[in-house]
Amino acid sequence: RIVQLKQVVEFIEKNYASPITLQELSASVSMSPKYFCRFFHEMTHRTPVDYLNYYRIERACYQLLTTDQSITEVAYNSGFNDLSYFIRTFKKYKGITPGKYKRR
Repeated sequence: RIVQLKQVVEFIEKNYASPITLQELSASVSMSPKYFCRFFHEMTHRTPVDYLNYYRIERACYQLLTTDQSITEVAYNSGFNDLSYFIRTFKKYKGITPGKYKRR
């Protein structure tokens, strides 16, 4: 089970900038989407989508602090294709907007 979790996390780390479906995540460890969701939640105490968004926001934080890219560019480079969803998700995990985070 740990090996399967590691496979999924590595899949997310390699592909986070692209759109990732639940189907792709579950297929990466040869599970049905329903069983995969239960397995993933048992192992991480997060849903697969929550973990994916959390990882994308962590990568976005790194980009905001280490590059001169605009917030829009960072959002797209981090796998978000909707700027308002990115800002809302960023604020959910970090408690501040990407703009304020970048200016710190």
